[in-house]
Amino acid sequence: MKYLILFFTIVIILISCTKKVGKNPELAYSDFAMLDSINAAGFTYYKNDPNTFLPGTNGPHGPYKLRFNKIGFNALTDNGKLPTGISMPNGSLIVKDVYDGNNNIKYYAFMYKRSGSWLWGEIKPNKEVLYSVNRNPFTCINCHSQTGHRDLVTTFYFH
Repeated sequence: MKYLILFFTIVIILISCTKKVGKNPELAYSDFAMLDSINAAGFTYYKNDPNTFLPGTNGPHGPYKLRFNKIGFNALTDNGKLPTGISMPNGSLIVKDVYDGNNNIKYYAFMYKRSGSWLWGEIKPNKEVLYSVNRNPFTCINCHSQTGHRDLVTTFYFH
């Protein structure tokens, strides 16, 4: 009888502690989750060229390589650009691998399209967050709103 009561007590505790959602869905959009996504396979470089450094002279980042996840890349035309007047689809992830003077990645600057808006961030490979996805994106949007942008992506205008 004693073991039966103990058994039912454990079962009741386990059932009462069970949640329908095991994790907070917002965690998928945290700085570190974005870093995991950035380091995942399946990206395609801008204009399919993983060797070309873009100069970065028109912005604050410096020399970089630009890459897109499959969703973002599929929105581009055959000349490698987003058509004028078209928006990137939700789920698009655009990553600038920003380099130092020794061809080492200094940090990643990224844009992730979610629910029709962009999440912005900058994070170093060692997980140091430079610009959190939780910050107000005013600084990023201010620069990315300049003439010629396509859905706030300015690379298409300059390169």
